[in-house]
Amino acid sequence: MHISMDTCVQYVQSNLSKIPLPDWSHLNVKTKGTIVVPFDQIYIDDITGNQTKVETHTGEEIEALRLSFAGGVDLKEFPPAIVYRGDNYDKPYRLVYGYGRVEAIQVNKQTSWYFTLLEGGEDELEDVQAAENEVLPKRINKEIDMIKFLCDKVRQGKIPNTEQGIRDKFKKIYTNRANGVCGRVVQQVMENLNTPQPYYIYPSTARVKQWLDNHSSKLYEIGGELDYNRDMYGVLCKEGYQYRAVLAAIKRYAETGKFTYIIGHFTVPTSKATLEVKRKQFVNELNDILKSLQSCGLTVFPLKLLGFLPQDRENENLKVLVDPVL
Repeated sequence: MHISMDTCVQYVQSNLSKIPLPDWSHLNVKTKGTIVVPFDQIYIDDITGNQTKVETHTGEEIEALRLSFAGGVDLKEFPPAIVYRGDNYDKPYRLVYGYGRVEAIQVNKQTSWYFTLLEGGEDELEDVQAAENEVLPKRINKEIDMIKFLCDKVRQGKIPNTEQGIRDKFKKIYTNRANGVCGRVVQQVMENLNTPQPYYIYPSTARVKQWLDNHSSKLYEIGGELDYNRDMYGVLCKEGYQYRAVLAAIKRYAETGKFTYIIGHFTVPTSKATLEVKRKQFVNELNDILKSLQSCGLTVFPLKLLGFLPQDRENENLKVLVDPVL
């Protein structure tokens, strides 16, 4: 329902039950209802109060919001939110989210507005503040905002400085973001905070060459070159690329009659996809590919899984490959 801005507050005061209420219970914040409050009773500070954003709204964004409100208010959308902080304050309410909307409404010379009244602890309210733009796309969080928010949470001692703690908070707040976004943000937060990492990660062949030069007790080929000692070609294989490795090995065998060995490695493990789970899945995928090719008449499978790069800092010897789980 759209109504003019001039009559919006009067409508809301007599129809409070019709204004939609968000549900923040998954973040341990209660939604108390909708109330109409004069702006002079609300503490609003977009300069330092909006802790989850690196940059406040630009003038262009405020003007765009002002014009959208001037054309009418959509009462099916959730309103801005406030929290009651006590009558001992000159302004007993504090704005939690909706900074851009409130600024635009004030620019349109409104003296009061309707708000969702929230109740919760400071940590939980900060979570809501960060999550609000994810479901109410007024100005969606940028990755730099997510990084700032998560870094602040760690520095304040509200989440542990561990990869899992940071990742869990990300997924709790930014529920609809792709895994790629999660990975980039979590990695940047960990770099900013020097988070201790329980795993070795090999993001490039250069990193693997460092392992070969500085740690490995044996020599391996990793770029498709011929390993003369083993009389096989050697390649790296990251999880998810087994099909490519198999097809390349078949092509080499057809051209040279020589087998290929692969050395597997993985992205950062999680509580569910542990290194053990990932390694078993890797082997199972290779076995599934073999069965499929055999059903098509393949008689020689010219590929051998030599092992996995060591990745568990506490439990694996950095000098040797980890035997494959067969």
